[in-house]
Amino acid sequence: MHNIDDVETEETLTCLRITVHHPLYEIKNVFQLISFNKKEKYVAEDPLKIGRDTKSCHVSLYDLRVSRVQFSIQAFRHFNSSKLFFEIKNLSKRGKLIVNNTELEHLNKVELPKKALVRFAEFQLLVEKEDGESTESFETLFELARTPLWQEILYAPSMSPVPETGLTNASSIPPHCSLQTPVEMEECELN
Repeated sequence: MHNIDDVETEETLTCLRITVHHPLYEIKNVFQLISFNKKEKYVAEDPLKIGRDTKSCHVSLYDLRVSRVQFSIQAFRHFNSSKLFFEIKNLSKRGKLIVNNTELEHLNKVELPKKALVRFAEFQLLVEKEDGESTESFETLFELARTPLWQEILYAPSMSPVPETGLTNASSIPPHCSLQTPVEMEECELN
C-alpha cells in the first residue's frame, strides 16, 4: 500500500472543449470517427491535427470536402508564462479556415482566444479553453451540437463596443459616413 505522502501531486491539464456541428451530421455521419464526451490526452509538443486522413490526423472527419489534413492546433507558452496557449494553422491548400472573423489561407496561423468559432466547409467547431497547470500535456473533450454554433459566439459578451447601427463591419457603412464622430440616423441612412 502506498503512503499518500509519497504519491506525486497530480497537475490539472488544460482542456480544449470542442463542440462540433455539421448541418447533415446525422445523414452523412461525418463525426463517426470522433469519441464524444471522452477526454483524450495529447503531448503539448506535438500539434493536434484535424482532417480526413485517419493515419496522419488525431481527429478524423468523415467527409470528402475536408482536406487530408485540414488544420492543426499547436500548444505554446508565452515568454515568462507557465500557462499553455494555442495557435491554429490552416493546412488545407483547397479551403479557407475562418477563426471567429479572421480568414486564414494555407499556412496562415493565429492564436486561439479563450473561446473561438472555427469554420470550414459546412463544419463549425466551438473551441473553448479551460486552463490547467501542466505544460507537458493537454486534453481534448469533444461534444456534439445539434444546432448551429454561430449563436454561441454571436451572443457571447464582447470586449469591443458595438456601434448604434449594430454593424461591426466598417465596409458595410457608406463612405460618406464617418466612424470618427457620432451621427444621427437621419444624417446618414444605412441602405
